[in-house]
Amino acid sequence: MKPTKIELHVGHYGDRTGAHGIVDEVQYARKFIKRIYDILIANRVPATFYEDKTSKNQNQNINNFINHHNQDRNGFIVSGHLNASVFMTEQSIGAEVLYYDQATVAKQVVDAICSAGGLKNRGAKKRTNLGVLVSTYEPAILIEFGFVNSKEDVKLLDKNFEAICQSIAVVLAEHIGYKISKKELEKKEEKTMELLNETGRKEARELIKRACKEGVFDAKYHTDEKVNNYSDADLIGYSIAYVNRTVK
Repeated sequence: MKPTKIELHVGHYGDRTGAHGIVDEVQYARKFIKRIYDILIANRVPATFYEDKTSKNQNQNINNFINHHNQDRNGFIVSGHLNASVFMTEQSIGAEVLYYDQATVAKQVVDAICSAGGLKNRGAKKRTNLGVLVSTYEPAILIEFGFVNSKEDVKLLDKNFEAICQSIAVVLAEHIGYKISKKELEKKEEKTMELLNETGRKEARELIKRACKEGVFDAKYHTDEKVNNYSDADLIGYSIAYVNRTVK
């Protein structure tokens, strides 16, 4: 059966349950997977987003993902991760995409990431020992966006975040028979950027961080990393919420 929707999920089962170095794997993968999902939905490509928030260990987590995706058989699974090596490095280590029987689309996705982001291309790699790839009814790939301990990888991923997400969304959409116009993506990105200028973004981020220090917002949820990557709409929404909760 040909897949008719994209099923995205964030790897592992919560913050600090994956690799951590310069960035936390789960937090960072969440940012990318959620943005890819938003782009797909905005362009009317059928897609779902899932995150395991109940598992207590790795075995539970893998079984949870398998059970979740095996509820149907018409999706194409995309698992979002970051990689890790032993030592911190200034150099780029690169991105790769793992697969069991989806070599073609895995290569297309990793090529898209590296072309848009400038990361070293580690290629598409076959793996036969990963539950999400081999124990699900639906075809699947596992994206390793980069390495948490590579300063250059993180720098490139931050700098080219939107371009990477757009490029992946285009490939995934085409894989299930949909077409996303890059011109339309550029128009939507430009429209979004017009909501705030740089001064407004800076002030809104500072306001949200102040709200966390004052206990108005949950500091564990609104981490500095998340706040720094909020969209203009997020920044405006949370700023209004702060004012509404504090102004008498």
